[in-house]
Amino acid sequence: MPALATNPLAGRVTIVLAAAGYGKTRAVRAWLGATRATWHNGTDLTGGMAARDGDRVTVVDDLHLASADTLAAWLAPALAAGSRLILLTRSPVPRAVLRSFPEAATEVGPALLALTPERTARLLRRRYGLADPDLAARVHRLTGGWPALIHHVAAALAADPALADAGGPSQETLAAPGTPVAGYLGVEVLDALPTARRRLLADAAGLGYICTELAAELGHPRPEQAVGELARAGLFTSPTPGDPWFRPVPMVAAVVGMGGRRSAGRSARVLAVAADWHGRNNRPVEALRLRLAAGDHAGCVSIVAGHGAELLAAGAAADVVAAARALPPKLRDDRIELLRAEGLEIIGDQAGAVAVYAALAGDAERIPPAIAWRYGVAVYLWGDPRQALGILRRGALAREDTADEALLLAWTAAAYWLAGDAAPCRDRAARAHRAAVAAGDDRALATAHVALALCANLDGDPAALRTHYARALDLAEAAGDVIQAIRIRANLAAGMEREARFTEALQMVRPAVALAERCGHTSMLAMSLCNEAALLHRLGHLDDAVARHRRSVELYQRIGSDKVAYPLNGLGDIHRQRGRRSEARAAYEEAVRAATRDGNRQSLVPGLAGLARVIDGDPAAEIAARALESAVGPQRTAALLAAGWVAVGSGDLRDAQQRSSAAAESARFHRDRTGLAEALELRAAASDPHEARQALVEALAIWRSAEAVLDVGRVSIALAALPGAHADDRLAARLATTRLTAAGVMLPTSPPVAGGPAEVRIRVLGGFAVLIDGQPVPTSTWQSRKARDLLRILIARRGRPVPREELVELLWGRRPATRASATGWRWRCPRRGVCSTRAAALHRTTSSPRAEPTCGPTSTGSTSMSRRSSGTRPTASGCSPTARATTPSSRSPPRTGSTPATCTTTSPTTTGRSRCVNTPGRCAWTSCARWPSSIGGAASSTRRCATCGGSSTSRRTTSAHTAPSSACSPTTAGTARRGGRWPGTPPRCGRSACRRR
Repeated sequence: MPALATNPLAGRVTIVLAAAGYGKTRAVRAWLGATRATWHNGTDLTGGMAARDGDRVTVVDDLHLASADTLAAWLAPALAAGSRLILLTRSPVPRAVLRSFPEAATEVGPALLALTPERTARLLRRRYGLADPDLAARVHRLTGGWPALIHHVAAALAADPALADAGGPSQETLAAPGTPVAGYLGVEVLDALPTARRRLLADAAGLGYICTELAAELGHPRPEQAVGELARAGLFTSPTPGDPWFRPVPMVAAVVGMGGRRSAGRSARVLAVAADWHGRNNRPVEALRLRLAAGDHAGCVSIVAGHGAELLAAGAAADVVAAARALPPKLRDDRIELLRAEGLEIIGDQAGAVAVYAALAGDAERIPPAIAWRYGVAVYLWGDPRQALGILRRGALAREDTADEALLLAWTAAAYWLAGDAAPCRDRAARAHRAAVAAGDDRALATAHVALALCANLDGDPAALRTHYARALDLAEAAGDVIQAIRIRANLAAGMEREARFTEALQMVRPAVALAERCGHTSMLAMSLCNEAALLHRLGHLDDAVARHRRSVELYQRIGSDKVAYPLNGLGDIHRQRGRRSEARAAYEEAVRAATRDGNRQSLVPGLAGLARVIDGDPAAEIAARALESAVGPQRTAALLAAGWVAVGSGDLRDAQQRSSAAAESARFHRDRTGLAEALELRAAASDPHEARQALVEALAIWRSAEAVLDVGRVSIALAALPGAHADDRLAARLATTRLTAAGVMLPTSPPVAGGPAEVRIRVLGGFAVLIDGQPVPTSTWQSRKARDLLRILIARRGRPVPREELVELLWGRRPATRASATGWRWRCPRRGVCSTRAAALHRTTSSPRAEPTCGPTSTGSTSMSRRSSGTRPTASGCSPTARATTPSSRSPPRTGSTPATCTTTSPTTTGRSRCVNTPGRCAWTSCARWPSSIGGAASSTRRCATCGGSSTSRRTTSAHTAPSSACSPTTAGTARRGGRWPGTPPRCGRSACRRR
């Protein structure tokens, strides 16, 4: 057979093989483009034509119409002339012709010719006005991308829009006799096939699939060649990885089935032979479907009775239910009815399953264990543990050494766990394990280990919990109990979530979701989706978590289960985290109602805890108290946390601290690292800043190890809000703010410490003091005297920004002695001690006539601020305004008419010296009236470069520079702008060789 190619024009000879309507001619013309080619048809080939052509490319269309002898005679001179051949055909080229080629031919098939789903959608939209993408996808599935079939189907849909309603067209409607599709396929495709190929196609259409082994079983000669030729022509879709079956194109199968192209006797024989073949090859699911299609009731009973559990685990619950319903009453015994009820339970018809179980149980006081445990499980999974217990207790127990008795005891223990009754749960679990060991049944033993794990959960023994679940999972998978394996994986994931192992838990639960999808168990799928959503929420994927919670809600509501409380609680948690308190409250309240109806404490306590955190006032405290009353086992941690946050909201910090300690103790007991981190956050909210920092740092470490990005962000913001936060904390908080905002999470509005913001007052008259909640902050609390001075400066500025360089000069005065002496920029104010030019620039000359602050004397040296108009020139005692030097402002240059602020000193201190009241011991005014005359007069000042000797004379608006030589041209001194030097820095010299540049 020629090699298939992705390059359509590769090789000396190219064969384009496909059934009619695949667009072979159009495709070849598009591939050739501007390349010159000679075209021939299979009906007009003669021996000398190709020799006369001698073209580089020769194309033969409809090659299948030429006889083998004519084709061989025509191709020989064409190949001798060196032509490149492209052969278009609907059937394979004869082997004798293939052997005559000088090299292996390249074959292009339907895979390259069929339209993709995207091209199909574009064709329907542009040519037929059908813009529905779902409709386009369905058309592509029905036709397999066959271009001619797509056009016929699209034309029918455009002519009759009603065909597109109710989920799209059916293949039976479009393939009915007399339709364009049926006519085209019948004339152009089916009638042209050899008889043997038509019979094989009819058998495959009746079964829906075919393979070479099954074709041989059905009596088809040379099955590999026959199946391969139909697949190469595009009538079969090729197998995919994991699916070894060839399947006919759906529209082709429909036309063959409805066109009377197969006899009833042949169809029945094909079904029976195929069912026997599947049975011998251990494929009970396909065997049951074929027996049911053939109407073989006895065969259905044999398969269901012998492989019922295997069928249910393999996802064939719907087939089991259909087969059981089709059986006459005399063939439906208790075994068949039990399997039918289990099938109904799996496909989501919980009410139907319970009805079948109730009919089997009747009114008898004691019922067989096989019926009792299945009946009880149906009600248990429905979400009513009290009714389930009533049914399970009706099971008749004898020696407790059979698999059904072990299963009855194990599920009874699970129902007690759901109801929160620890003692009977332990008793039934131990007895179930003994009975399962005596029975030697893996399925029963797996269920018993699950019951023991639930007891370990209540007892706070995580090591035993993990051990029992691991053993149960191995046993369930060995026994092929898919339902139990799903349950175990979901429960294991829940335990890992408590241990803050979110990524591992997600890897554990995702196979459970896939198994539940495959077998179609509605209740288990809803539970697995809920657990997966909780883990996605912890890992920060909120939108994905919401989608899975909502699907879980829909599934639980479809079967009428009150376990819908679980995903509702999850939705409430996400809404609360996003700040949607009304939506969160609605979800929690609905969850509480559902959990209250069936007495399910496992969903009631989280609902009450969440509800208490989204409402205010006394009702919140009452709901939290109710949660504490109902909580057992690890759920007590969540109830204590809710009560603690309610106490924080009411201002009772002592009670909140007690609740946080109790929650932490409960979390440690149950190895609940998630609950422990939340308890630490609660402690931080009820403690002083020092203890809060310690608690938040520990909580942050837990969340980081768990990769809980949203929780990490929340704690990072809380840490940065604490007094004395480090620069790293503030940076992490900024990053966390961006992350939480992108996720739609509500940001903390205040630091969660000490129960709320404290009242802070700063007194500057009658003595400087800081009071928190009316209590003065003692001097020993300040980290240093400079911190206290810094606060004074900032208060004097009244919210205006202060450059860092100015603050440094104000607080620490002159620079290091070596650098200060080298620059020569240091003066002493006769009345105020050391005064640097940067310190003098703190209060700048303003450029607009507005009021300016002025220092006034106080008895304690504190600052008293008053506003004076710029037209008034205040004069301080002991400071003469006659000698006044102007320093240009760092914000804007001074202008004529502006009045600089002047320095006013306080009364003499105990040391006998006067000092500036703005900053103790230093002058902080722009123009000190006592500047030395050597610096400058009233209108100007001269400065000199300490390195090269260049001088600079500065006035209010202009400056002139005098240099010792033409090579040195210093820049204007004292001029500062944003991003440049601050006022008071040494003048910069423009000379390239000057080291002061």
